[in-house]
Amino acid sequence: MTTIEQKKHNCFIQIKKFCNLSSMQEKKLEDYVNLLLSHNQSFNLIGNSTTENIWERHILDCAQLIKFIDNFDLKFADIGSGAGLPGIVLSILGLKEIHLIEKSFRKCEFLRKAKLFSNNRLLINNSKLEELNNQKYDYLVSRALAPLPKLLEYSIKFLNNDGFCLFLKGKNLQFEIEESQKIFEFDFDLFKSITSQEGNIIRLKKIIKK
Repeated sequence: MTTIEQKKHNCFIQIKKFCNLSSMQEKKLEDYVNLLLSHNQSFNLIGNSTTENIWERHILDCAQLIKFIDNFDLKFADIGSGAGLPGIVLSILGLKEIHLIEKSFRKCEFLRKAKLFSNNRLLINNSKLEELNNQKYDYLVSRALAPLPKLLEYSIKFLNNDGFCLFLKGKNLQFEIEESQKIFEFDFDLFKSITSQEGNIIRLKKIIKK
C-alpha cells in the first residue's frame, strides 16, 4: 500500500467512527480527490503544501462536521465554498440539499465538475455573498472564509430563525468569539477538531445583532 493509499484508508477508518460510510461513498470521495488534485494548478483550489496530506487536511477535516448535524433533510449552504470544502464532502456523505455559494467563476467551473460525484441535490451559486438577497437556509457551513464577526454578518442575512451555523476555525477562535460578542448575541458550542490540535469547530444559533 502506497503512502497516499494508507492515508486514504486511515481517513475512511476515522469517518466510519461517526458516519455510515458505504463503498460507493468511498469511491465518490476518491474520485473527488483525484479531480481536485488534477485541477489544482489550473484552478488554485488548495495550497500546494497540503496536497500530500489531502485526505486528513481536507477530506477528514470537512467530514467531521457530519457529527454535529442531526437532520440531513434540511436546507444547507456552504458559504465561500471554494473547492467544495466542506460542501461537496458533506453532500457525498448524505446531505440531501446543499447550495455552494462561491464568487469565483473559475472555481464554480470546478464545482460543476465535482457535483457529479454526489447523488444528492447540489446547487452552485456564482455570486458574492454581499449581493445575494432573499436566500434563507437551515444550516450555514464554512471553512477558512472569514473571521467570525464577518461570518455572523452573513448568518444574520441568510440563516432561518431556528437555524444553525457550523464553522471550522483555527487557533484564534477565542479572540474572534470575544470580538463577535461586542456586536452580536448568540448561543454557541465548541468542539475540538480531530485533524488539528489548534483546530476548532463552533456551532452557533439564535444570532442577534445588538
